[in-house]
Amino acid sequence: MKKIILISTILCMGSLYVTAQNAAQGEKAFKSICAACHSVGKGKVVGPDLSGVTDRRTETWLLSFIKSSQTMVKKGDPVAVKLFNDYNKIQMPDQNMTDPQIKDILAYVKSLSPKTTAPASAPPKK
Repeated sequence: MKKIILISTILCMGSLYVTAQNAAQGEKAFKSICAACHSVGKGKVVGPDLSGVTDRRTETWLLSFIKSSQTMVKKGDPVAVKLFNDYNKIQMPDQNMTDPQIKDILAYVKSLSPKTTAPASAPPKK
């Protein structure tokens, strides 16, 4: 029993280290790629404040949108179209990043966002 507890503790600590490491890598990428147009918890810039975005949208949706928001707009994704229209039809540039790089940025954004218990969803709840 003690071995199980010890192994569980080590695994949990390891996952916290990976999450912190991913957020640290994501911070560098966010500051160099995203911060010119977005903030986290400091209000709108050119694009929306990203605080809580990982609670409002699924990871799959975020990966697609970040890679090519205009592809989603052209396909008629209602959330992408609304964001495009709400931000004066200013196009978010396509991002040539891998999924792990985007996930690091999302880990950083999540680390700065208020903690919520609401499940993520692709479209916002009406």
